[in-house]
Amino acid sequence: MIQKRIIDSFEQEFAAYIGTKYAIGTSMGRTALFAVLNAIGVEENDEIIMPAYICEVVPNSVLKLKGVPIFVDINLKDYHISISHLQTLINSRTKAIIIDHIFGYPEDVDVIKEIIDKSGQKIFLIEDAAHALGAEYKGKKVGNLCDIAIFSLAKNMLNFGGGAITTNNDIVAHKAKEFVINSTGLSFINQMFFGMISYFDRRRVNSKLFNRLMELLEFCSKKFQFGRKDYDQSLKIPATFSMSKLQAFVFLSQLKKVNYTNAKMIDNQTILDKMLGNFNSIDILRSKIENSKHVCTWYVIRIKDTGLTQQLIGDCRKSNVFLSTFWDPLCSTQLYNTIQTCKDVPNSLYQSKCTLIFKMNPYLSEFELKKIAMCLKNFIIGDINEDPASY
Repeated sequence: MIQKRIIDSFEQEFAAYIGTKYAIGTSMGRTALFAVLNAIGVEENDEIIMPAYICEVVPNSVLKLKGVPIFVDINLKDYHISISHLQTLINSRTKAIIIDHIFGYPEDVDVIKEIIDKSGQKIFLIEDAAHALGAEYKGKKVGNLCDIAIFSLAKNMLNFGGGAITTNNDIVAHKAKEFVINSTGLSFINQMFFGMISYFDRRRVNSKLFNRLMELLEFCSKKFQFGRKDYDQSLKIPATFSMSKLQAFVFLSQLKKVNYTNAKMIDNQTILDKMLGNFNSIDILRSKIENSKHVCTWYVIRIKDTGLTQQLIGDCRKSNVFLSTFWDPLCSTQLYNTIQTCKDVPNSLYQSKCTLIFKMNPYLSEFELKKIAMCLKNFIIGDINEDPASY
């Protein structure tokens, strides 16, 4: 009963924060997605449209239910869905469209809703809001813009894993809740591991230890399956869906800090933008939709010469600044299940080769921000031999 009350409190407060009728706690963001796909009744040969530049768990979840992932290309400027390409993909088999508020920047939802309305079909519109807790679009919180939304609670705050579903749809909420509560919970050991990763992710974005922990996570997931027989390798998660008492307890305290930490991350982004200025060899993601409010979950740069991407990663690593690519193109792994080819998503393919990110957080000191800016400037301009302390 105590566990139920804590989780109920989390769901009530999270729904109130987002502005929806329902919120459902889950063990992770990716389990939230899988629960949603089950709740809307994805069946064999149902087509689910999603950006080609997206986490592999999204199409893999569709494939696990014998649905067909259909990849829509993205815009070069803002990484959002190409509307012209989307219009060519909708047909009678389209069950849902997944939009991604990528890097914390809200998608232009109204335009996509208009396309769905013109199709005359019942198509679920699902928000992947894993990066965008606290972001807003035209005065409404992300997560309250479409039929359903999913969140990963460890992206924007310290937590022991954790995910959530939000919706105003009574039927979907009931089915998703039933699916979640009929599963087992994430084991205590797994929660501790995700909590440790979340701590270093938030406190020391350029920590060698954090990067070693991520490598350990990948190794353990493949080698030991976290000690569970029901580990799902295709989704890279234990097959557990319900939120734990610990996760709900931690998040209830963290929810009060979301707006503050988001504001601090925006401040850090502004400082970095001023330090880096304008350079011909890189682009910095700054674009956002009018009347929207983004959150800076990731700091994003794009290298115009794709051949230099790995060189920049290596040069920065020498100074303990850990840049990384974000998502590899899905063409080589998931596209074989569809009639599409890499030629259908050229922008996504390009972005996967030239986009670099590092996790933003509110705990970066001015010294750390200067060090990051210095590393990037060294690469862009050449070795300028500056010390961050005198920057």
